Amino acid sequence: MTTNDIMEELSRDFILTIAHNKGYFNHDGRDYGTDLQIRKSLKRTQNGKGRYLTSGKSIDVQLKAVSEDWISYSENSIKYRLEVKNYNDLVERAKEDGALIPLILIVFIVPSDMTKCVESLQDGIITRKEAFWYQLPSNLERSSNTSSVTIEIPKTNKVNTELFPNLFSTLWD
Repeated sequence: MTTNDIMEELSRDFILTIAHNKGYFNHDGRDYGTDLQIRKSLKRTQNGKGRYLTSGKSIDVQLKAVSEDWISYSENSIKYRLEVKNYNDLVERAKEDGALIPLILIVFIVPSDMTKCVESLQDGIITRKEAFWYQLPSNLERSSNTSSVTIEIPKTNKVNTELFPNLFSTLWD
């Protein structure tokens, strides 16, 4: 596998582990600008028996895996150069009139030294480094840049185990 392939797989597994831990799952579908479709499973009790079904709520995720060398850090944010085609996909989705499923970007950052990305311990495995999520506001316009657009993501948008419960409750409660 190439280094990019490894980073992509690690980023996908990282986000899915966070989602699965809280009862969310990926609804596999066709990739038209989204890498994951996060859904919630609901437990319903009927006649004393538990039954699971899929919630009608979903969040689409565009996932980017990148070495920390490609990130600029400041005190309150990170800056990432996103390919213009991906940026414009996010803008189009944010502006889509009547869209019911939000699209967020998650930037998964791995250490420069890939040998430090995953460490095996006696009682578990550690995945390094970190990830941040971002949802473009609907007032942005498509970029006419030819290669990339630099986006600034607040450090408060760091991905943690509460990401999907928080996003789902913010969007629908």
